[in-house]
Amino acid sequence: MDDLVENSYGPIELAEGQAPTRAERREQQTQRILDAAKACFIRSGFKGASMQEICAEVGMSPGALYRYFPSKEAIVEAICEADRREDAVLFAKVLQEPDVVEGLVFGAMAHIRHMHEDDNAKLFAEICSEAMRNPAVETTCMKNMVEVQTMFANYIGSAVERGEIDPPVGLDVLLPTLMSIAHGMALNDMPAMGVPLDQLEVLLRAMVVGMLRPTRRPETV
Repeated sequence: MDDLVENSYGPIELAEGQAPTRAERREQQTQRILDAAKACFIRSGFKGASMQEICAEVGMSPGALYRYFPSKEAIVEAICEADRREDAVLFAKVLQEPDVVEGLVFGAMAHIRHMHEDDNAKLFAEICSEAMRNPAVETTCMKNMVEVQTMFANYIGSAVERGEIDPPVGLDVLLPTLMSIAHGMALNDMPAMGVPLDQLEVLLRAMVVGMLRPTRRPETV
């Protein structure tokens, strides 16, 4: 039977008797460190979790760990980069939706589900909190935020130009407001608070419609 090993993108299949390459082994070790760091950040907080605690969690010596990541900030950067790659796949689906209202609702609900089902809400709440006092973490978070904002600015702006929506404020106000609402719902892990996802979607759609003020909805084939 073929063997499976893990890398940052998920399991990869090896032919029977085939040993993982050096690059694959490094990917495996990197993912083990990131998983251990996530557990430590959730348990102890970013400030409370030490590199020594992460070493103990992953079962690795400090010298070995520092060959992969020189600091907690570097670990956060790697965690955010992996999340950015997942978001890129999600947002590609959003941008294919011709109805901007449905596209934004789909994207927001997918983000909320991702945070809830993968138990990432506490982790990213901790990272966002650290970004308010740590310039290195702030830079990492802002890099991802600017990329997402640019993508959605083009998406929503195109709908405005086509005359499909008529928001009451400009994109400079509308976009960060929409993102803050969706991100806040995700970080608060509303499904864990007992809010049904179907009801949350109804409310989100009502808010998006009210903020975008559709003049006409694009025809679907």
